[in-house]
Amino acid sequence: MNTRLAGVVLLVVGVVITLVGLGARVFLTEDEGHHDGRTPTFAAQAAIGADALVTAVEGTDLAVWVERAGQPLTDFDELHGGTGSVFVASEALDWYGEAAIVDGDGRTLVELPGDGTYRVVVQAAPSGGPDLLELGATVVVGDGSGAATAATDQSITVDDVWVGDDLTIERQGLDFVLSEDFDGPDTAGAPAFLVMFHAGDLRFTHAHAELVEPDRFRFAADLPGRGEYLAALHFVQGGQPVTALFVATV
Repeated sequence: MNTRLAGVVLLVVGVVITLVGLGARVFLTEDEGHHDGRTPTFAAQAAIGADALVTAVEGTDLAVWVERAGQPLTDFDELHGGTGSVFVASEALDWYGEAAIVDGDGRTLVELPGDGTYRVVVQAAPSGGPDLLELGATVVVGDGSGAATAATDQSITVDDVWVGDDLTIERQGLDFVLSEDFDGPDTAGAPAFLVMFHAGDLRFTHAHAELVEPDRFRFAADLPGRGEYLAALHFVQGGQPVTALFVATV
């Protein structure tokens, strides 16, 4: 290896080590062109410009809506094959919930399992732009304590294998391998859709799958850092929607 080539290699290695060490933004793979090549926000903020995420606890429900300049938004363009979504994860990464945004109403309800601290994220495309708005907020219910799983029968695997009634899924990095060939329609414009919440700061990311083998989903994702995540894998198999939940270290 000549001196110039060796210098280039060392420079590239140094840059990679520096980026990983910073931990602020880790790119596992490129996701070029997704939502006009936007810079990921990781839903770290509750307000961007005139848009703000507003929440209210109503009994056992969490009400979620978006306001623009103080007025509720009720008209949304299509996003991921629908009107947009609300995603919720418990701080302990032991519970996950979601709901489709109610177009024309603006208020979306998500049933919570009990007291605790939750991170709520809204993904929407308000009429008039932007094409993807991601906002996130932390919600404390009661005194903020409580084990979410005590009130739910959700199956969240803490290893790399999720087992459903008729299906097993093995996680290999950001590949997910099914125990049978995938046979469903698209979900959110791709064979599968992945939602991830980062432990600690509860930053959010999402990705759309490529079917690289008949039984294998592969995701290209921007991550806010390395560490533990609550990952929710969504797709349709045998005509039935599947949500496979993993607590995974990436």
